[in-house]
Amino acid sequence: MSEPISGRGLRCAYNGLLLYSAYSTVKKMHLAEHPCAYSACIVSGTVAVLGLLRVIFGSGHSDECRKLRDVNQGVLELVPLPLVNMELYIRSTGVSPLALSHAIFVLPLVGDLCCSIVKERRQCDISECLKDLTVLGNIVSLAYLAHVEENFIYMRMMLVMAVMKYGGVLVDSIHEGTGEDLQVCGTALFLHLFGRVLREWKDKM
Repeated sequence: MSEPISGRGLRCAYNGLLLYSAYSTVKKMHLAEHPCAYSACIVSGTVAVLGLLRVIFGSGHSDECRKLRDVNQGVLELVPLPLVNMELYIRSTGVSPLALSHAIFVLPLVGDLCCSIVKERRQCDISECLKDLTVLGNIVSLAYLAHVEENFIYMRMMLVMAVMKYGGVLVDSIHEGTGEDLQVCGTALFLHLFGRVLREWKDKM
C-alpha cells in the first residue's frame, strides 16, 4: 500500500485536527455519563497521536509503518461510529437491545486487527466483508435514528461517515492510500458534530 499523496506536513495537520477534535469533544462530557462516546474520543485521539508519530519518526521503517497505518485505518473505520451510535441510542431508547447491538463491531474489529498484524492484509476477504457490513449497518442505523428524532445534526454525522467510507474507496481507486486522509478528516468532523450534539443535550437540561 503506497503512502498518501499528501506530504508530511498535511498528514501532520490532518492528525493534529483529529487530535484537537477528539480532545475538545471529550472535554464536554464525563466518562460516567457518556462512556461509549468518551471511549470513541479516546480511541480517536490515540489513533491521531500514533499517526503523528508515524509521520514524524516513520522514515526507514516501512513495514512497521504500513502495519500501523492499516491498524489505524481499521480502528478509525470500525470504532468511533458504533460507539457514538450506542451513545445516541442510549439517549433515545435507554439501555435497550437495539442500543447494545451496536457492540457487535468488536468481532469485525478483532478480525481486521488480526488481518493487519498477522496476515499483512493478505487473504482478508471475510474480514473486509464483515467490516463493510458493520460500517454500512451503522450508517443505516444512524440515518434511521436521525429520521426518527428529526435531528439534522445526526443526519450530517451520517452523511460524513458515508462520504468517508465510500468517498475513501473512490479516492483510493485514483491514488491508493489517499483514503487515509479522508478518513482522518472525516472522523475529526464526525466528533466535532457530536460535540454539537452534546451541547444541544446540555441546553435541553
